[in-house]
Amino acid sequence: MKRKPNVRMLILPLLLAFALLLPLLGAAVVAEHRYERSHPAYLKHFLLRALGEEDAADELPTGAESGKLNVLVVGKDKAAGLTDVMMLASLDTEQGTLQLLQIPRDTYAAYTERDYKKINGAYARLGGEGLSDFLETHLGVAVDRYVCVDLDVLGDMVDQMGGVRMNVPADMDYDDPDQNLHIHIKAGEQVLDGAAAQSFVRFRSGYAQADVGRMDAQKLFLSALAKQAKENLSVAQTVSLVCRSFGKIKTDMSLNDCIACAKQLRGVSLSKLHMATLPGTSTRAGGNSGAWYYVLNRDATASLLARTLGAQGAFDPDGVFNDASRGAFDRIYHASADSVQLHEYTAQGALDGELSVRRVG
Repeated sequence: MKRKPNVRMLILPLLLAFALLLPLLGAAVVAEHRYERSHPAYLKHFLLRALGEEDAADELPTGAESGKLNVLVVGKDKAAGLTDVMMLASLDTEQGTLQLLQIPRDTYAAYTERDYKKINGAYARLGGEGLSDFLETHLGVAVDRYVCVDLDVLGDMVDQMGGVRMNVPADMDYDDPDQNLHIHIKAGEQVLDGAAAQSFVRFRSGYAQADVGRMDAQKLFLSALAKQAKENLSVAQTVSLVCRSFGKIKTDMSLNDCIACAKQLRGVSLSKLHMATLPGTSTRAGGNSGAWYYVLNRDATASLLARTLGAQGAFDPDGVFNDASRGAFDRIYHASADSVQLHEYTAQGALDGELSVRRVG
């Protein structure tokens, strides 16, 4: 006759096994992710990956319109505190599209009473929530969340992805000893590591269209980055990348929110990733002298925002994107929409050569 197992005799071995496995699990978490190793959301996704159930899609952050999320994305230079990248990213999960609208760093915006009114100083003065509120009020679009990334964090992310393969359109050479900024990248097909990716995004010297040319170069980089992520990162690796980076960014989204967005982005094809720069023209503040500013064209910008982001409010009701006392500013701002060029690209089109970045000479 078989003896029935004594349940009480099994408890001690199970407890001992659990006691031995728990430190090993904790060590694995600590080794893989330094920044969010104690976060409940991180632990959830770590366990889901271990169980092979990480493919489930997460919902977008609460508070966003159904199936749509507008996020202000800012890339900041840690040393100077100015933003080299600013754009509105609109993710529509129902349509499976991502719209990126770039805001040139030299855009005139009266967010302060001080003389310096380039929008690249707005984040340092207003913070993420303040800048989101400013843009929501004056662009007439909902800004649901914000993300601010130091450009060295972007470099870390690129390195974790194994670099980004892209065709650099021209030699990039620039030295600024005051900022300890030295950029030297050769033209041609190559894999950019994290440091080179930072340099590529920051480079702004010698573009035929000045700040607009820089925006177009960033479109090329973003297209190559998206292609790299889609082809080389699994869902588990995508979650891992978000978890590793979360503690280094500033955002009003939770880790769960960021993971949900990253998963949804994986489903956007390169042909449905659309990019455009807010339309306007560069001019000097003092006519033939003074600092260069990028002045938005009111009608063209309002039309683009309504068509791509479904803007509901009036564009620039308080005139913060214009200085009426400067004739050149006022003429650009009030000119017809046809007076400014507007080019829209998909990531696939940019990689296929539809986007040409022209250099001086």
